[in-house]
Amino acid sequence: MSRELLAMMIVLGTSAVLGAEPPQVEATKKSNNAVASSGLFKNVISPEIAYAWQSTEKYLAPDSEKFFPENAEAGKELDRIFLQGGPELKPDDAVLKLIRQGLRSTRAHRTIIVRWVGNTYIWGKDEQNPDAIELMYHAADFRGPTADPFGTRHYAVYFGLSVVQKKSPAILRTLVDLSLAVDDPNDLDRIAWGSKTQRDELLAFVEPHLKSDDVAVRAKADVLQQIFQGKLKAFGWAAEQARLRALAKYGEQLPKFKTTLSEGTSEERLQLLEKLVAEQIFRIMDDSFLPAFVKCAEDPDSQVRNQVVIVAGGHWVWWREKQHPDAIQLMVKMSHDQDDQVRYNAVYYGLSTVRNKKDDVISRLLEMVFDAPLSDLPGRITWGLRTDKARTKVLLTDIINGKDEDLARKARQRFKELTGEELPAK
Repeated sequence: MSRELLAMMIVLGTSAVLGAEPPQVEATKKSNNAVASSGLFKNVISPEIAYAWQSTEKYLAPDSEKFFPENAEAGKELDRIFLQGGPELKPDDAVLKLIRQGLRSTRAHRTIIVRWVGNTYIWGKDEQNPDAIELMYHAADFRGPTADPFGTRHYAVYFGLSVVQKKSPAILRTLVDLSLAVDDPNDLDRIAWGSKTQRDELLAFVEPHLKSDDVAVRAKADVLQQIFQGKLKAFGWAAEQARLRALAKYGEQLPKFKTTLSEGTSEERLQLLEKLVAEQIFRIMDDSFLPAFVKCAEDPDSQVRNQVVIVAGGHWVWWREKQHPDAIQLMVKMSHDQDDQVRYNAVYYGLSTVRNKKDDVISRLLEMVFDAPLSDLPGRITWGLRTDKARTKVLLTDIINGKDEDLARKARQRFKELTGEELPAK
């Protein structure tokens, strides 16, 4: 399981980053309403209706099966562009046509392509392209058992439908129906944010579901009403739902899990650590689990140790209101691990997120920023020290005035980056 996927699952429902409102698109001088284009995708879904997203007489739900055809050659062309570093794309009708024709068959990540469409034609644009909106509308298809048959739903919402200005009734209904079908707070939070200026219109599509004969539908509609009104945080709600599911399914197995972490083989530990995240069991782990993680961190397999710092750092340090001192010390210890990725994640999930850092944490971060094995680690450390600049300045000054000339040189080079101030003249 990738670090990125683990991160997404760990922070689900508690992340101050993912849970925060996305930045508002700056107001533009011109109207942001979609304007006429060549009508490239008119009548694709229905001969009677130009664009499904603009339909008012008859609602047409997103339909990725009908909109995106099988076209192996177009898929190969998208591969050449997005996988093999082909020619830079120019925003025109030919590109949109290619993306529609090839998106189903491409081996490139569809989400990257969908993001490009949204950023190029829709988000923050004075003149939003209706053909691009139509493409994103169908990429947001939420049918089927996974509520994401094309693997593009969230990106189509995030970079497309949520940032369409003056959303049509069809888009608003789609956003509500999608919200009823999924519990992903990334979608629910984004929809709430993107529809603020049309909140009453959005809530009008929620209203009928509040009177549904289905108890579950009524309950979900009530949750959506509160989220869209700003009375309930989507991430907090989702976290509690995940906790309750984990408790019901795994509550009685917690002692067994603790033993596996403390005494299991490397394979057993790795499987369990991934399960703790995949099933969000970490949400029901209390502090009595921490010694088991400390023991597990001694495993000879670097994959196990890497998962330990991700799970323990995320659960007891990054997203914990009262950060556990033993977990912080574990992160300090693991930042000295022989494996580059373990050290990196001990900083990423642990030390960089400690609030009110003590000198031992700051000093260790400075040591690592001076000799970072991974190129983006200094940026993470700089971010982590942004609230500790005064003490960072003192410690950097001590290093600069110390006897180690090489270390002093590195401290001088990083001084402004880490403190936000110019290096004082001697």
